[in-house]
Amino acid sequence: MKKLLMYISISILMIACVESKKINGELNNGDPFSGVVNANDDKAKIFQNNIKLFSQNDFSYVSKYLAQNFTLKTATDTTVVANGPEEAINYWKNIHTIFDEISFEKGLLQTYYQNNGDVWTSYFGTLYAKGKFTGNDIVIPIDAWIKWENDKIIQQIDMLDSKYIAEEIEASIIIDLSLIHI
Repeated sequence: MKKLLMYISISILMIACVESKKINGELNNGDPFSGVVNANDDKAKIFQNNIKLFSQNDFSYVSKYLAQNFTLKTATDTTVVANGPEEAINYWKNIHTIFDEISFEKGLLQTYYQNNGDVWTSYFGTLYAKGKFTGNDIVIPIDAWIKWENDKIIQQIDMLDSKYIAEEIEASIIIDLSLIHI
């Protein structure tokens, strides 16, 4: 009877270990796009800090985390809007020339470690800002994805409705044209 209980206990322990691996994503099921999702790892914390610094118009994080081959895309554009850290900084600074009071809700930050070796961190949340030219308070749901290669960010994809950005740019052009006296 003791042996039977010992065999049952060992079997239960072995099954529990296999199930634990499945829950933690350590068991590779052969799907290259499966993997592990982690909501509180170092990469998610870095992205959260980068978002905070961006909202403060502080791009000090760029030299530490963006790779030289970094690309930035938006879901509303079919091409790359910035290549490399310098173009990215210029693009982000332009956002600050049309909006004040930029902030983000805490949102959901997760890092995806895929079986194919890709590592992505995503932010699902909301962007808040005040238009400098329209005076409008804006609220934009945003999904931002960054792709890591080692400890450098090589790509960012921002998915958001750009109508408020377009309205603010248009308002800035109208104001600039009104300053011209012929």
